[in-house]
Amino acid sequence: MTTLDTDEWFSSCALELKQGLLRSARLQRLGPGEVLYRDGQLAQQALFCVVEGAVRICSSLQNGTTSLLAYLEPCHWFGDISLIDSGPYVHDAVADVESRILCVPLQPFTQWLDQNPQYWRDIARLSINKLRVAYQVIAEPGALQHRLARRLWLLAHGFGSRAQRPSPHLSVSQEDLAQMMGSTRQSINAALARLEGLGLLKQGYKSIEISDLARLLDHANHLESNNPAGRI
Repeated sequence: MTTLDTDEWFSSCALELKQGLLRSARLQRLGPGEVLYRDGQLAQQALFCVVEGAVRICSSLQNGTTSLLAYLEPCHWFGDISLIDSGPYVHDAVADVESRILCVPLQPFTQWLDQNPQYWRDIARLSINKLRVAYQVIAEPGALQHRLARRLWLLAHGFGSRAQRPSPHLSVSQEDLAQMMGSTRQSINAALARLEGLGLLKQGYKSIEISDLARLLDHANHLESNNPAGRI
């Protein structure tokens, strides 16, 4: 449970809820490119959590290609939409590398929640945290390099799951960023080069090392002084 507590939401949950989540949970191993679930598939799990590796949340486009929506690393919880509305999964979830995913079976956990309805509020809180991030992404202002700086800051903070324990090392490629930003790889390459020239990050092979998270956020927000609150 210590590893899972690195997630902001899980660490804030009551012990009884943590035990309810883990009581019937099981670990599933996935190889690179292996599918966890597909868009429209009937939900069989209440929640998922990336324990090791990374999961790509994608949508399929009409031309047969996929669009990367989010890149989830340890210890990010997801799948809450289907838990709340009892609908099918939304989007595709595919392992990017060798991964271990914690799966919480739907039926026993929903039965437990119905017996302990006070914890539905915590499930709603998990979804609201994601909704807040989605609104931030939708409203991203500025030129591409500023929007990219903000997205890298969000990735470092696990889209909110690592708000207090951000990771400056991002295992993400330029192609991944292009899909997430709705841009081209050439444009992302140029924007990253500008950010690197400012000393905000260093690029590696399918990786980015952020040199200064506070300065990166300042650049994203067009600020001249540090923003200690770290708000977007």
